[in-house]
Amino acid sequence: MKITLDEETIENVVKYVKSHPEEIRELIKIIGEEAIAVLMERKILEQGAKLYRAIEREINYTYSKEK
Repeated sequence: MKITLDEETIENVVKYVKSHPEEIRELIKIIGEEAIAVLMERKILEQGAKLYRAIEREINYTYSKEK
């Protein structure tokens, strides 16, 4: 399916969506899964950065304490 607003009217798009609910459901599912993956990736990176900083602080504290 190719949707371009230059060639198709909104009315035709709406008709297509109504007549192909399973395809639209699958499309929304794929987009939703990708969006969640991106959000989770960011969350994991943030948690990894926090963990890295905590480990680095502990190493620095231990090293300065031993001197």
